Amino acid sequence: MTSFAERPQPFYAAPAPEQQLSTSVPSGLSSGSVENYADGSPLLLLHADPSGEALFLNLRYSDLTGEDRDQAIAEQLWKTRIHPEDLGSLLGTLKGADEDGRLAQAEFRLKHADASFRWMRLYLRLHADDDGNLVWHGMATDIEGERAAQLELQALSESLQSRINRQAAELARTEARYSSLFAVSKIAFAEQDMAEAARLLQALKAEGVTDLAAYMDAHPETMAKCVAAVTTVSVNEACMSMLGFDDVDGAVDRPVDRTAEDIETVLLRQFEMIFYDRESVEGRVVLIGSKGRRVPVFYSATRLGDERQLSSLVDVSSQERVEELRRAAQEELARANRVATVGAFSASIAHELNQPIASVSMDANTGLRLLRRDTPDFVSAIRILERVATTAQRIGTIVKHTHDQITSGRQDLRRLDPAQLARRTCELLARDMRDDGVDLRFEDDGAAPAIMGDFIDLQQVLINLVNNARDSMLDVPHVPKIITVRVQSTEHQVAVCVEDVGKGIPEDDKDRLFQPFFTTKAGGIGLGLQICLSTIQRMGGEMTAANRPAGGAVFCFRLPALD
Repeated sequence: MTSFAERPQPFYAAPAPEQQLSTSVPSGLSSGSVENYADGSPLLLLHADPSGEALFLNLRYSDLTGEDRDQAIAEQLWKTRIHPEDLGSLLGTLKGADEDGRLAQAEFRLKHADASFRWMRLYLRLHADDDGNLVWHGMATDIEGERAAQLELQALSESLQSRINRQAAELARTEARYSSLFAVSKIAFAEQDMAEAARLLQALKAEGVTDLAAYMDAHPETMAKCVAAVTTVSVNEACMSMLGFDDVDGAVDRPVDRTAEDIETVLLRQFEMIFYDRESVEGRVVLIGSKGRRVPVFYSATRLGDERQLSSLVDVSSQERVEELRRAAQEELARANRVATVGAFSASIAHELNQPIASVSMDANTGLRLLRRDTPDFVSAIRILERVATTAQRIGTIVKHTHDQITSGRQDLRRLDPAQLARRTCELLARDMRDDGVDLRFEDDGAAPAIMGDFIDLQQVLINLVNNARDSMLDVPHVPKIITVRVQSTEHQVAVCVEDVGKGIPEDDKDRLFQPFFTTKAGGIGLGLQICLSTIQRMGGEMTAANRPAGGAVFCFRLPALD
């Protein structure tokens, strides 16, 4: 083996991807001093010729591998310390010498003294010695931690991307499902964009206006400006048919002030809904359709996200059937309006989540690039991951906020007679129940005090429970189908219960009955009981479900008694 003085002199500068490797030796050092200088380096230093033969290894090689460096050079045993999968590419890099000053880089796994393989990164520079022979000067650093961090971040990125893809796909399916319900519903729907009008109204509120109706009456030019800011963005097929239009464009591409008689009165109520932060408004209006057709309708407008309003419209033009239509429409209108509202909120969720989802994906990819650099930027990568966590929290906040909007609508609570509520609801449903072969019975103990509640919402709860009771008996043969609606007073409460003689509640389903989107019905969406529970809870009540000892189930809601 040649002495150190006879070997090509090694370099000692720390590697940097942006700088060329230094090949100089500190001046004024003897051969022995130079060798000591190299052996004192914490980096693995080496010389190799273009054939891949090692000419010099510093003492760091022995520290890492536990192998004598002189023997490793003399017998070229260093090659046995390189992982078999990496040796070929490393030798290929060393044998690629063709010009003085060439730079190269390689990554390989080195077998350490404890028999473990750790990743190393080798920086190389080709340099001609005094005799004109080309020699590789190299230094290697341990990058095991960097590689582990890259793999961990890559796994995190893949996991996040997989979750994002699943959520995006589910949102797309939900949006498509409820959009189709909007499109095919027999109830007519129209969606209006109130965003620009809302900005004008909020400006008035900021100026100190408190009575919107009085202000608009005194400033008709402001009312006209707000009306002109409203646009109809979508109608479903039932709405087009009712108004006599052949396509959506014909129904929506016209000024809003030509869509109904006395439109300013109707829109003023919708503006008040925004101005006073209300959730819904309803009433009667005469719509103007194709070729001047007039269609009297009952409408119910609900606020959605992004200051849009969804209006459900029921044609009441046949006066001899107005009362029957009103009663039959109450159930369908409330159910369809809730379903369509959920559909619209699903579209709103998809819109609101699109940006943070894209942000998470972009940040994850940026973090990977930062860690894959020659000199990884761990500080920036940590900052990126913290931003990913913050964005994930934002996604959760958006979902919760939208859920609260769906389940926490405001109500107009008034003093009600619970027995009258139940009796009128039974009368409303009696004919349909008879047509289905169901005996609908009403029982009242005559002692139930008054309660505070919203008549329409409580009636919808009761209708939902009766319909569920009917459905539970459809597959029960040879048993008289009987539903009993019972009103009775308990201590400080009034209970309204619906009993059936159906199949009862399976044990596995008892804890999930009131969960959103849980259903046992083919084609059901699983929102009915959840909406019922939310409605009763907002009125300060409670709701329970149980099996009857004699068979069937009983669902009850209880509200505080006033007297």
